[in-house]
Amino acid sequence: MQTIDYAELNRLSDELDAEKPYIELIEGLEVPKVSPKRRHSELEFELTRILKAWAAGRGSANLEWRFWIIPAGERRTSLVPDVAWVSEERFAPLKGEAKETPPFAPDIAVEIRSPGDRLRNLERKIELYLAHGSRLVLDIDPATRTIIGYDGESSRTFNEGNVFEHSAAPGLSFDVREFFESAC
Repeated sequence: MQTIDYAELNRLSDELDAEKPYIELIEGLEVPKVSPKRRHSELEFELTRILKAWAAGRGSANLEWRFWIIPAGERRTSLVPDVAWVSEERFAPLKGEAKETPPFAPDIAVEIRSPGDRLRNLERKIELYLAHGSRLVLDIDPATRTIIGYDGESSRTFNEGNVFEHSAAPGLSFDVREFFESAC
């Protein structure tokens, strides 16, 4: 069993967040988080709004929230998804600093692609989220106006003619075209 030193993680989080771009740690490697532009921010805001309405007090949805993934014996990983949702059942037991930078991957992690993103890093982040507690990861590509939902067993692509619905998030439903148009 591993003891987590939240004071140390909080100190490290402050260092990583001291200036923009924020720094993510992917298995110990520092990777600058690509700074979003207006459209990217609009998509973050809209998806956070959708998740908050869907969750209705059953969890916490936030923008650019830092999470620590610290498997025993492995290099530290700290990711900052563009949008994250954590269920109340996983969030409620956390105390103090652990609520600020949870020691697990969010239930739903959202990565919105930016032109400077490296596909290899995005793919690894999706793997890490799913391996450490996420039940759904959304890869949103504003350029192609698509959303790929990953649940650990499969992936599904949603285009503008689709309504987003996924068994990993029962009841979460939104029109993909309207979602992208909200950020125009």
